Amino acid sequence: MVFGQLENDTVLLQPLVAEDFDRLFAVASDKEIWEQHPKFDRYKREEFENYFNSLLQSNQAYLIIDKANEEIVGATCFYEYSEAQKLVAIGFTFLAKAYWGGSFNFQVKNLMLTSAFQYVDTVIFHVRKGNLRSQKALEKIGAKLSKEYPEPNSATGIRLEFKIKKSDFVN
Repeated sequence: MVFGQLENDTVLLQPLVAEDFDRLFAVASDKEIWEQHPKFDRYKREEFENYFNSLLQSNQAYLIIDKANEEIVGATCFYEYSEAQKLVAIGFTFLAKAYWGGSFNFQVKNLMLTSAFQYVDTVIFHVRKGNLRSQKALEKIGAKLSKEYPEPNSATGIRLEFKIKKSDFVN
């Protein structure tokens, strides 16, 4: 499951390449973006490099671009694709603060879900329990909490898994 460029009237999802690092880091260097994430210090160049490299190693990572002004406003990716289970995860998403709370994240996720459901029956999202902003955004797109478990590589963190089934997806 690999897609090229995805877009609608609002959003352009452009496949991420190594040369995008500096332009994306310029957006990601805002400390407030990462406050509720497990890696709250991703605004630092070294930590962001780790995140960026994990995006490049995912099934398909994207720059999120606002078509109205052609500016990069974040990143997202598909990961953990399983053809056998007909499942994929969407995540590692971040948006510039100016895009929080409106319909932009909904537009991004709707575009990705529409594309994913051509190949899979279930899409999952992983969110840290303390990340209320992301949990509310997932609820807005119809994702349901499906399980809770210890955060990998963390002694105290809890990870939540949200799920949307193809049969429940309303485009």
